[in-house]
Amino acid sequence: MGESSYSRATSYILLLILLVYLALASLFAVKTPPWQNPDEPAHYNYIADVASERRLPLLEKGDYDGAYLERLKAEKFPPGLSIDPVRYESHQPPLYYVLSAPVYWVSGGSLLALRLFGVVLGAGVVLMVFLCARLALPESPHIGLGAAAFSAFLPMHIAVMASVNNDALAELVIAGAILALICWQREADVGENGEESRTKSYRLLLVTGILIGVGFLTKATAYILLPIALSVVVGKTYWLRRGQKLSIKGQFAQFALLTAPALALGLPLWLRNIRAYGAWDLLGLARHNLVVTGQPTAAAFIAENGWDAYWERAWTFTSKSFWGVFGWLGVFMDARVYTALQVVSAMAVVGLVFWCWRRVYSGRVQWHQLFSSPWTPLILLWLGAFAAYAWYNLGFMQHQGRYLFPALPAWSLFFALGWWGVLGKRASVVGGGVLLAVAATRLLIGMASGDFDRWALLLYGAAGIGLLVLGLLLTRLARSLVEGCGVRWTSLEPLRPVLFIGLFAALVGLDIVIPFLYIVPQLGA
Repeated sequence: MGESSYSRATSYILLLILLVYLALASLFAVKTPPWQNPDEPAHYNYIADVASERRLPLLEKGDYDGAYLERLKAEKFPPGLSIDPVRYESHQPPLYYVLSAPVYWVSGGSLLALRLFGVVLGAGVVLMVFLCARLALPESPHIGLGAAAFSAFLPMHIAVMASVNNDALAELVIAGAILALICWQREADVGENGEESRTKSYRLLLVTGILIGVGFLTKATAYILLPIALSVVVGKTYWLRRGQKLSIKGQFAQFALLTAPALALGLPLWLRNIRAYGAWDLLGLARHNLVVTGQPTAAAFIAENGWDAYWERAWTFTSKSFWGVFGWLGVFMDARVYTALQVVSAMAVVGLVFWCWRRVYSGRVQWHQLFSSPWTPLILLWLGAFAAYAWYNLGFMQHQGRYLFPALPAWSLFFALGWWGVLGKRASVVGGGVLLAVAATRLLIGMASGDFDRWALLLYGAAGIGLLVLGLLLTRLARSLVEGCGVRWTSLEPLRPVLFIGLFAALVGLDIVIPFLYIVPQLGA
């Protein structure tokens, strides 16, 4: 198969992933009962204010009534109780709500239409994830497709995209800015590539700066883009300067193109917030903390329950809600589903660690080219999202996995690479040993405590044995034995891609049943 055939096949598979995503996300949008997504009424009211009043709302005292909100949730948002008092998202940057206003006008304020608008934005996120992964590993289109599939079929991500909130637009802008930054890295060696490449690199840096500014107007989570971009540009410029390839004028132009449009776009919003909320409250967060009172804080939880309980809750709830906890984070899937997803995650981690170790050991990692690598923006994005998540949880108890989705381009690439890696000959043996060791440890702990999680033991043990068998099947001895029995070895060669695809197919199946098994039965009237 020629290169053009591979390219066409990749495009067709990507199109299929996008179509399946649109169908699944639309299913979530239709089947999830009204207002049964986190903060959805408050986001909806913001859009309604922009659409009907032709102005941006301000967050005022009284916009958050915790007791009334709990009553709405407890009674499953009955038609007799208005959502109008729920307005505590009015401090948010305005871009998503302004873009949603035409959808509100055309649809007559339809909640479903606004949810479907988020679904369309989510398709753009999946596409950006694929493009970032392709630039990171251009020689491995299957990894790019796996990353796209992960972002498209991750149950919690589908639920977030199929609800009314500004997360979808924020993720799209963040992924787009990271993509532009990666493209800039490829054109930044101006000393070697001449004037034409310099012009192209300046344009890409300008696009990155504009997207960062758009992020300022979209959601606070996008603010991590500026330090990420500055780190990459400063690092890249340092290495170019060492090689005497970039003049002082060129350095100044780079920083101006990156920062000037970003600051110019953000400045009007910051000035408006300072005037409305007080000095230095650029994002309205101080006003938000003043208005939204009564939320559980980390300090109060730790004082009452201790650090051990805090870390246990942080790990358990974050990991579960990363994969899927629905409604107002009260609709859980079957515990066995989470255990199965935990096993899959462990397998992907083993595969990713094995892949990284092999690249470092083989010398393919060139540390002096660190800031030329497309991996650098992705890793910084991943670290930045974790830092923002940790900072937020120093104040409030908000261990929600969806707060890590701004780094979805990195998460998706890591998962796809790890899942493909663990299915390799050597990694599968190592992974099988690790999973069997986990199963044995759980068995010993269960014997000591008398509390056995039989389903976890079964899944970890079965997965460990399965990986060991896979590793043995891929050895030369297995090939000799198979061919000695008169079976063509080529019949076993597709086993790895079949298993790779099989996981994403299983996620699609899970996505199909989630609304019917969990969301509608628990949240329906």
